[in-house]
Amino acid sequence: MPVPKPASDVEAEIFEFFKESDPVSAYIAGLKEYSGKLFIPSRRNLERFSRRADELRLKAENEAQLKLLDSLAGAYTLLEPHGIPEGILGAYFGYMIKEGIIPSHMRPLTRYAVKAMQTAIVENSGKDWPIGLRMLTLIRCNGLQEIIRTIKKETQDKQLKEGLDDLAEATRKYASMFRVKGFKEGFEDVYKIIKKQGCEMGRSKIYAQAISRLWDYPEAPEELEQKGLKYLDRELPRFQRLTKQLATKYGVPAKAEEVSKAIKKKRAIKLNEIVPFINELRTRVLKVVNKTIVKVNPKYNTKVIETPPYLSGIFPSGGAFFYDAFTNNPKEIFMTTTDPRRDPSVTPGEILNLLIHEEYGHCVHASNSTEAYGAKPTLIDMLWSPLGCISEGISFQRELEFQKVMEKLQNGKGLDKDEKALIQFFEKHGGLKTWAEEYEFYTWMWRIVRFLRIIGDVRINTGKQSLADFIDWANKKTGLAKSTAYYQLFPAHQGLGPGYASTYAIIGERIREIQNKAIRNGKKLIDLNTYACSMGFPARTVFEERLLAFANS
Repeated sequence: MPVPKPASDVEAEIFEFFKESDPVSAYIAGLKEYSGKLFIPSRRNLERFSRRADELRLKAENEAQLKLLDSLAGAYTLLEPHGIPEGILGAYFGYMIKEGIIPSHMRPLTRYAVKAMQTAIVENSGKDWPIGLRMLTLIRCNGLQEIIRTIKKETQDKQLKEGLDDLAEATRKYASMFRVKGFKEGFEDVYKIIKKQGCEMGRSKIYAQAISRLWDYPEAPEELEQKGLKYLDRELPRFQRLTKQLATKYGVPAKAEEVSKAIKKKRAIKLNEIVPFINELRTRVLKVVNKTIVKVNPKYNTKVIETPPYLSGIFPSGGAFFYDAFTNNPKEIFMTTTDPRRDPSVTPGEILNLLIHEEYGHCVHASNSTEAYGAKPTLIDMLWSPLGCISEGISFQRELEFQKVMEKLQNGKGLDKDEKALIQFFEKHGGLKTWAEEYEFYTWMWRIVRFLRIIGDVRINTGKQSLADFIDWANKKTGLAKSTAYYQLFPAHQGLGPGYASTYAIIGERIREIQNKAIRNGKKLIDLNTYACSMGFPARTVFEERLLAFANS
């Protein structure tokens, strides 16, 4: 879709504010005039940003506008040190996915990046940041250095290479301000550090306000933790039962870690074959999903790629990326991580779970919204901000919805040709029964992981429990590997801000409640899901209010 026309003068002002404060997102969405620009987080720029946000708050015409402004302002005023290298890393990645390496675009972007990093060095000089934020910063700086090396290898442009050398030097200098003795990105090294030195996050005083402004949580921190514990206790018995069944089948101890190892040993797809395997699988899955779970617009065309090494620390299993939303040719990317240093999905059932989450959750959500397929999102709804995390809830719930599809396939009654074609694919790769066992095991494993994220996010950010103690508790409570608890809570999710790790399950479970109400009211699940997946990215409470109105209509 072209840029939606502002519905009012205020909406137009907010759109201008968004573009000036986040020129990278504006360009990636298709606004060419923002090519090569990056917001410089100097004290002066941040003060000007804050004043303008306050002015626009007073003019806001509705909750959607107000909450967008709060979320954008919250993201900048959080001012955590890893945010600068992460923003630059995300900018380069976005440009490379969108258009490859175009020196005329990369050169000014690099100049802005150097200035941003130099500004960050000045602003953070002499500050004593807590160890948790220092480690997050080192992880982002490592990722940035990796993408710098990648671009230098791929370009012949001398001026761009010189600029990248300057950025690499500034990044090294910045990283030197956040040294942690013995730090390496592998779990064992990090675990030794956090056992000995702790992992203080320095967020206990701002956590409640941050989760409200960034993600639009109406819950207090203690309410979030209680919900996480309730969900975990409700669904852990099923996961433990599945674990025992598969442990017996594979002749290993009844621990999730051991079962997963056994499945991977017997069923793993070679890392270099994962993308072709997914492409073959998804052509069959799409037809089934489109008729049973969510309607997919006819222009949908997502590309599958391997997660680049410089982003694998942020996307340990996989991820989704969208660009050119404000053009006539929007695009979506599904990334699957194959880096053995991370936590890649390598078995067929786990790959299916990842596919359902990333593609038929995130990518369909973005595509249906840009095409205004099942709803009519406003311009405000389409502006990217932390509020876009509602997509995590949609994707989380999508996994559970496809579990019902798997149960129908096993039942074998009333199957159409597309469902039979999917079964035939399963039979070529180990059989429907094995796929169903794996999908259910990994779906519930990820449900347990997402519930742990809620609990861990609250505990480590409020200072209630250290990261090391939480990892030990999660391992003992669920049987999941300590490394899984670490990778699925800390390096990626904490870097995106306090509260983000909770978004999957908290929003997903709320969607589930509204779905159940809609079905009781005689609504079709596919109609509700299509509406939810076409609304854009409004604030959580706005999204839920609209979805509830649809369910009750």
